[in-house]
Amino acid sequence: MGQVEELAEGDDSVLDSLTAVPADQYQALVKRLQRDEELIKQLKHIVKAQHGKIEEFREMLEITSIAKSPLISAYEAEDLKVALENNQDLHRKIHQLQAEMAKLRSENSSLKKVNRRLKGLLEGSEPEPSRQPEALVQLAATAPPPGEWPRFPRSPANVQSGRHELLARMPLTPLTCRGRFNHAMSSDQRDPEASSSQSPPRRQEDQARKAKPPFSRVSQLINSMNLFWRDIESSLTCLRALADVSARMLVDRRVSNITVFIVDPWLRKAVTSGNYAKTEQLTIFYLGQGKTELQALLRLEESKVCPPVFTDLQALPFRSRVCAALPVLTPNRSRVWAVLQVLLEEPRASDNEAGFVPRVLQDAGVSQESAPSHSTFTDAHVSYLQLLCSFIGGVLLYVERLEQRAKLVDRTRHIMEAAIDVNKAKTLADFEQRVKHLFSGFFCVNTIRVLFFDPDSKSLLISSSQMRKKGATTISLTRGILGQCAQKQQVIHIPDIHQNPFVEPVSDGLQRNGKPVSSHAAMLVGPMLVESSRGDDKWGGQELMGVVQLLEKKRRSPDGATQSSEFTTDEQNLFQQLLTVCSHAGSRTIKVQQLSAQLAGSPYNVQALLFG
Repeated sequence: MGQVEELAEGDDSVLDSLTAVPADQYQALVKRLQRDEELIKQLKHIVKAQHGKIEEFREMLEITSIAKSPLISAYEAEDLKVALENNQDLHRKIHQLQAEMAKLRSENSSLKKVNRRLKGLLEGSEPEPSRQPEALVQLAATAPPPGEWPRFPRSPANVQSGRHELLARMPLTPLTCRGRFNHAMSSDQRDPEASSSQSPPRRQEDQARKAKPPFSRVSQLINSMNLFWRDIESSLTCLRALADVSARMLVDRRVSNITVFIVDPWLRKAVTSGNYAKTEQLTIFYLGQGKTELQALLRLEESKVCPPVFTDLQALPFRSRVCAALPVLTPNRSRVWAVLQVLLEEPRASDNEAGFVPRVLQDAGVSQESAPSHSTFTDAHVSYLQLLCSFIGGVLLYVERLEQRAKLVDRTRHIMEAAIDVNKAKTLADFEQRVKHLFSGFFCVNTIRVLFFDPDSKSLLISSSQMRKKGATTISLTRGILGQCAQKQQVIHIPDIHQNPFVEPVSDGLQRNGKPVSSHAAMLVGPMLVESSRGDDKWGGQELMGVVQLLEKKRRSPDGATQSSEFTTDEQNLFQQLLTVCSHAGSRTIKVQQLSAQLAGSPYNVQALLFG
């Protein structure tokens, strides 16, 4: 009762306190309580939503783990299978290497024994009698003294009778019996007609294949030398002969394909250009991510092109069971001309079954023939092919030198003809056209410009025919590559006009009508120098007559071969020689035209001679 009274008193006190609070504060407290209740409800909803999402994520993780586990297990099983296969391959290779090592050890031990015996024979020491077989001991004991050896005449009949007499005096030991039995068997095998008539057709074919050729491979190689020199000016003939002689060297093998892969750029150009451009359509292969280009040349008897079995030229020579790839090198081994690839046919199951003998016949004494396979390469084959490739490498080097000398002679003849033609010029305009025609015959370029030096204005003059407008066009010696060439009086080669900061589009002729000049074109500029009539000339007794400019080489030469965008060293040397020829012819033309102008009473400076 006391507690109830206390609670009643407490409620009364609370009510008194609430009645004591002002009405506005009471309303504010009520609103705050309502806001707190709303916030609590929102937080409860958020917590429920988060719990729901957590459950969804948990279910999704369980589903994905259940779905991925078979895939992962399949991957792991596949990886395990690959690892087991690799392990088995490694074990197999290890067993093969161990077998080869055991074979080498046995051969080494036998060679050591032979070496010891030979050493003992050389030192005069007799071998121990305990190591000799009993048959040899009996045979040595029954041998006659040295003075009682029978003398046999040189006639075949007496030799045979003496041999039978000697065999009759020998005891019947296992060694002598085996020798007589083998002799009888060999005498029976000497009759080819009897043996071939009693053998089945497959055995006859194998015996014909095993028969030695009438000539050795060395004689075949020597007899085939004339094929390489039959057409010494044609490298294609040499490569054809290489394939044909290789087939002759492998006459005892089943050759499937012989291909010559051409590697050297000069050799590819010699085979595919000129008279052979239309007849020879070679298949192109690329090695090393397209860095090395190969052209496949087949034999005339074959039509199928086989890709190269080697992956890089550094891996040569390459040899496998049914394939061999050998490089054709120069004598100093600095260049690779081509690669000879020979493919053999895969061994057939009938070849392995041909020499099979049943176990019953083997127990009866019939031996199983173990003939070498005709579908594999031997060391002798590879050695002869390497010798052939070495010989062809020297022949191709000789052919290249002959072609270079022929080109040099032809170039000299053309230069002489061009010099005669340029010296026929009567005026500077005629000289300009003849010079352009001369350089176009030696250089395959898009633009050829001839500029003349004017001593009065100290500038270069361009004719109206080149600029396609009337009047004289002058270029200062301080502008562009042409100005540098005129000042330095040296040949200047610009491999890429886009990368040279001294190139000026106007003075160097880059701005022209029609097709624009390529941004990466090459330029070759050279001065025409003549002997100075003044003794105080600062250029060593030479004065400038003009400048010749070659711009933008064409992609293909007149013979159809692809040429580089830059001017080679050989082309630069030829350019200097032609400049010397043109400078003397131009000097003579200017002097003749000046004398004619003086006689006519007209001005005779360079500008007047060029545009008069």
